[in-house]
Amino acid sequence: MTVDRTSERIPVEFRQPATASIPQSEGRGQTDLVPANAFVKEVLHPNLGEYPDSSNSNRRPPYFKQAAREISTKYDTRILDVCGEFVCTSGQLTRVWSLVDGEILMSLAHTEGIKVVSIAFKPAADIKEEGSRLWLGNNIGELIEVVIATQSVVASKSNAHTRREIIKMYRHLNEMWTLDDGGTLHLWAPDSTGVPTLSNPYQSFRVPKGHTFSIVVGDELWHATGKEIRVFVPTLDGATQFQVLARPLNQPNTGYVTSGTTISSQPDKVYFGHTDGKVSIYSRQDYTCLGVVNVSVYKITTLAGAGENLWAGFSTGMVYVYDTTQSPWIGKKDWQAHHKEHSVVKLIADPSSFWSLNRAQVVSLGQDTTIRVWDGLLEDDWIGNTH
Repeated sequence: MTVDRTSERIPVEFRQPATASIPQSEGRGQTDLVPANAFVKEVLHPNLGEYPDSSNSNRRPPYFKQAAREISTKYDTRILDVCGEFVCTSGQLTRVWSLVDGEILMSLAHTEGIKVVSIAFKPAADIKEEGSRLWLGNNIGELIEVVIATQSVVASKSNAHTRREIIKMYRHLNEMWTLDDGGTLHLWAPDSTGVPTLSNPYQSFRVPKGHTFSIVVGDELWHATGKEIRVFVPTLDGATQFQVLARPLNQPNTGYVTSGTTISSQPDKVYFGHTDGKVSIYSRQDYTCLGVVNVSVYKITTLAGAGENLWAGFSTGMVYVYDTTQSPWIGKKDWQAHHKEHSVVKLIADPSSFWSLNRAQVVSLGQDTTIRVWDGLLEDDWIGNTH
């Protein structure tokens, strides 16, 4: 259970001072509890408040030369997942397409009144089978497993989250984590074959209601409610302290958290996008805020880390690519990725495309009911320009 350990209503033996250390999961050292308003390390980036320098940005959409460039979903959908060749959207329907040729591979209709609100490709024991099965979470708390090739439901658990919307689904190694709108987090453990099953949740936790965004970073769940960000460590054995921080992280001059990501070349940082066009950066080591950057006056709707760059999607349908290693940041590219009156709903930088398709793809979904595929390495911008 998530507990405010400074509350007077908590028995003394369960309280702990704001300076006490919490045992960390393996691979992370001891760290002191972070105070409510983590200080900003202005000395690291004195110009972080400035807008990115976009004087040398270009507006060429980073298409692949050979691939399906866009797919029309033909229905209104807000959720997306990608695994190599396969891209899936869901809602009243669940559909899967091939990103190689754009062909539809599966279309599964759901019972009237039933809406899928979260999706994830299931981990596979054999890497060749990655992308072959889906987990779907719906608005009445049911989890469903689907085989794409046969377009069939092979397993389901009707009371996985009893009468609650399963709003998020995360893949963590060979586990699956599911979160409902009431704040219940279930961990689904792998069976003897090494893949998670719907038999029973292996471990359950509670997080605050009011979820606006969350992301799994390493073994941690960074969970945002409005402006506040909390960090948890869910484990199958329950042996690790679940709540990492005594107080939530909160930068007072930022809007609600809408999105977030990490960049593989900057393993210590977590980036969060806000409704007021700002990006906040936090340290994974000590949870301090490393800075807040103004990138736009428009709402940031989605973030993704691709290569060494930060990709940001906006409510205007635009996508911007930033080099965050410079101060101020460098705007490398911006283009109209989706219709200008429709938000970019989601950007996903797909790591499995490296080994399955021999490319680094970023997939976007817009409110214009279109999926588009982009070159995450921006090859057109640097091939031929190097000496």
